[in-house]
Amino acid sequence: MTKAITLARSVSAGGAIRLAELAANGNNTAGLRAPDALSNDITWKLPIQDGQVNQALITDGSGNLSFANAGISAGKAIAMAIVFGG
Repeated sequence: MTKAITLARSVSAGGAIRLAELAANGNNTAGLRAPDALSNDITWKLPIQDGQVNQALITDGSGNLSFANAGISAGKAIAMAIVFGG
């Protein structure tokens, strides 16, 4: 990765990214924070477009994020009900 920026390194907490709301609406923020311990560096690549209604952000295990339908399909739910007696 080129031109990386490391933010908020501290001995008491992982680094964080904070995005402020519109100043006219207050001073709250939304943020992402790194875990306090990592076994390796990790970078997630965001998708190029927003997802559809009821989709969730998922990973392929290699750091690439995409949107996919959340939950399980009706067929899988029926199969689980049969197997587990639901």
